[in-house]
Formats: sequence, C-alpha cells, structure tokens
Amino acid sequence: VMAVVREYTCNAVDAHIENGTPDRPIVVTMPTQLLPEFKVRDFGKALTDEEIQDVYAFYGESTKRQSNEMIGQLGLGSKSAFAYGDNFVINSYINGTKCIYNAFIDPSQVGKISKMKEESTKEPNGIEIVIPVKKDDFQEFYTKAVGLYKFFDVKPEIHGCDSNRFEGDTNIGAVVFETDTWKVTKENRHESTAIMGNISYPIDEYALNLANSYRDETGRVDLLNAGVIIKFKIGELDISASREALQYTEGTKDAIIKKLDSIIKEVPSLLSESFKDCKTLWDAKVLYDKAFSYGGFGDRLRKIADKQGVNWNGISITDNQFGTKVLKQGDVQIWHWAKHKTARYNHNSTKRVKGVETGTILVEETARVVE
Repeated sequence: VMAVVREYTCNAVDAHIENGTPDRPIVVTMPTQLLPEFKVRDFGKALTDEEIQDVYAFYGESTKRQSNEMIGQLGLGSKSAFAYGDNFVINSYINGTKCIYNAFIDPSQVGKISKMKEESTKEPNGIEIVIPVKKDDFQEFYTKAVGLYKFFDVKPEIHGCDSNRFEGDTNIGAVVFETDTWKVTKENRHESTAIMGNISYPIDEYALNLANSYRDETGRVDLLNAGVIIKFKIGELDISASREALQYTEGTKDAIIKKLDSIIKEVPSLLSESFKDCKTLWDAKVLYDKAFSYGGFGDRLRKIADKQGVNWNGISITDNQFGTKVLKQGDVQIWHWAKHKTARYNHNSTKRVKGVETGTILVEETARVVE
C-alpha cells in the first residue's frame, strides 16, 4: 500500500515540476464504500500511446534520470500498483481526448498495457492513475497517505474523505524554529527526520556512528533528540532499494553530519533573536526559563544553547539564575519564600509562606525579588 501511495503521488508531483507548475496541488482521491478506488491525478504533460507503453510496461524506463529536481529516477514507480494487485487503469488526458488504458498481469505473469477506448473531454491535460482497492484496505490507504503527505511542501487536494480531518491529521504541529532547510516542531519529539523530494525518512542516530549523548561534545546527538526535520536536495542521500529508508553509505552519513553541524551553528543566533526585545537581564533570564522549561518552545535544544550560550546585549546567558558569585558583594543571604506546595491540595493545611535559605535566585516569571 505504501509503495502505491508514495510512487504514484511522487510521479504526479514530478509531472508538475516538469511542467513548470510545482506549486499546483495534485488531486488524490481516497477509496470509499461508494467508490473503492485510490486515484492520483496530475495536470502535467500527457503521454501518447507509445509513451504509455514505454513508461508503464517496461521496468527501468524513466524520463527523469537527468534531473535532480525529480523524485522518481528509478523507473519503478509507474509499475508499483502491481505490488498490490493484478491490474490498474491509466487515464491520459491529451488535447481534448481521454485515452483509457488497462494495465494488467497476463497468465504468463508479464505486465501488459491494453488501450480500452478514447472519448472526448474538457479536462486539462495530464495523467490519472486509478487503482481498485480492497474493502479491508481503505483505512490503511488513508493512514499511509497521512504519514506520507505530512511533510509535503504542497499538500495534495484530497477527495473522498473529510478534507478538514485530513488537514488536521497531516499537520506537523506548531513550529518552534524554522529556516529554509530545517525546522523543529513541538510535536516531532525525539525523532529526527530527513526530507528528500517530499519523502520523509527517519534518521537513525546509531547508523551515523555518533558518540552517545553523555560523551557527545558536538551537540549532534542533542539536536537529533530534539526532533529536527531537515531538508535535503534530491540525490544528496542514498535510499534503500525498497525506498522505505535511508541507506547509510559514507556519502549519506557525511551529508547528514554536515547538516547537523550547520544547524548547531545557527541555533544560538536564532535563540538570541528571540531575546532581542528583552529590556533587562532579568527579562532575558525569565524568557530563558520559559523557553527551556518542560514543554517550552526550545526545551529540546537546551543542551546546545547551554554549551554555546544565548546572547543578549553582548552577555552570554546559559541559565535562569543569579548565583552567589554575582550577588555576594558583602554579607549577603538569599532566602526563597513561597507558599507550601501542599497547601493548594490540602484544605486542612495552613496556607503559610515558608522561607528556605538558598544559594541562588531562580528567575521565573512569577518570582519577585525584595532587597
């Protein structure tokens, strides 16, 4: 199912790139009880009878080998429906004519293409792939499509299901940091992802032969644990023959590590940009506390920030406190006063304020300092 959804979608996206309309959404129809078919429609260049035979009947045929902008360079994607069933339909819309072809496996187990009919149409040029879907597989097609389209730059126009639900299911969540080549979201916790040609591949920390987080001084492991989403150009990474995962060749490992190092250099300046509106050092430390507290917008990048520091007005901020080294200009005592933590839960307890001598002032948004 995944091969079917991925390959025909990628072919359709490639058709738009080749046609000079990369920002135009393709149309995907999910299978339903009334129409048990998975359909992918593009509005790129239509194919002639001869091209249909060449592309869909012969393994290894591809029109995209010379381009690093195209996803499907292997010449296998157009035959992927045969991994799911014995036949599918190809509709070619070409200059006012709709040509309908049946692709099928004959008794000798050879793939064949048969032209069934032609009819006039007002539909724009392009190709539509129609794949019969078994009733028990409807949900799997939906689930695979959601996982695939989540990272698409231009999400497909979806028919055959609740488009609002689909949009919600493919939402990657609130973006914490974002540049042209990488982003961090609140929802993508702990699992970093490589995106190449719209397709996402989980990054395996162990396959990169990185030191564990306790010994890693580079910040690479910390960054991977932050759940970073990194874009790569087509051809930068090697993928396995199944196209389901990355192939960790030396070239692939080098490309990922270079990107990680580049991002690590960018993180402090991006964080510092968030602090530029702070008027005082106290304000900056309050923001630091909010940023790196659990669930804050950068808690998963804290180790990187702590190692390199966040800059505010030329001052490197590496924590959310003022310690005794800063405060002890003479005989200084620091006391922390707060309501007893159990008071709000226990109606029988006295809501007393309790003071404890401490060595630091912890900076929090609700904290007040009295001298």
